[in-house]
Amino acid sequence: MKKQGIVGLVGLLACFSVEAQSPEVAISAGSFEVFESDNSLELGAEYRFASQESLFNLIPAVGVSANSDGGYWIHAGARYDINMGEKWVLTPQLAGVAYQDGDGPDLGSGFLFRSGIELGYRIGPSSRLALTLYHMSNADLAKNNPGSETLMVSYSFSPFNR
Repeated sequence: MKKQGIVGLVGLLACFSVEAQSPEVAISAGSFEVFESDNSLELGAEYRFASQESLFNLIPAVGVSANSDGGYWIHAGARYDINMGEKWVLTPQLAGVAYQDGDGPDLGSGFLFRSGIELGYRIGPSSRLALTLYHMSNADLAKNNPGSETLMVSYSFSPFNR
């Protein structure tokens, strides 16, 4: 049953309009633990490789983030751009995370998963402004699994397009 669901999801994603893109750099700022009263500032940077047309148009990405509680983490994963017209882009994403909590919340493990959704608006041919909501947790691999949510605003651009 799970295998059929994954095959169906991949088939569905393959039907959406995608376009090849150059590598991008994204900078972001937002609220870590956005739904909690003791949230903190989060800043991040991400490198998005060129889309991989041979691998379901996935876009590999690596990044680094930190919050004002002294926590920091790196992530590596994949994104998938779904074009919704000329200007709007919806981007589901999934990544593995190496996490150090600092004075922030203990998320139960140093290894986490990050899943999210981004809604972006193309400002120009090689830049976009986006709003991202993502969840980070250890997916019950550890006894303690509180998870956290982040809401970010990001600006991405391709330094390789002139």
